[in-house]
Amino acid sequence: MIKKVIYCLNFIWTSFIAFSFPICFEMIFLCISGHSKGYGYDLGSEKDISVMFGFIGSLIWLALAVPSNIYVFRKTLSKGKRYILIPIILYIALALACVIITYGGWTNYAKEVFNI
Repeated sequence: MIKKVIYCLNFIWTSFIAFSFPICFEMIFLCISGHSKGYGYDLGSEKDISVMFGFIGSLIWLALAVPSNIYVFRKTLSKGKRYILIPIILYIALALACVIITYGGWTNYAKEVFNI
């Protein structure tokens, strides 16, 4: 019973990480590329600090995301190879749902993040 509870909590955490992935990616990408205050603002000497914050943010995100993802994928794989698609599809669907809800679609997200 306790293993099912741990699996359920890890699955919920993985779902939260999947949903927040586009927002975290945006913040990390903009910090590392030196545009943390937007594309119209020149950071100047603050660019080094911005890159450092982006690197630290990526390490924090990896530390929060990777262990639960590995646990969920291993436990799901032990139930059968055909079940491994469930967490992958859910991860992609939740990330797309976040893009649609927070930015209004992929074109707006690409415009905000990549300045296209």
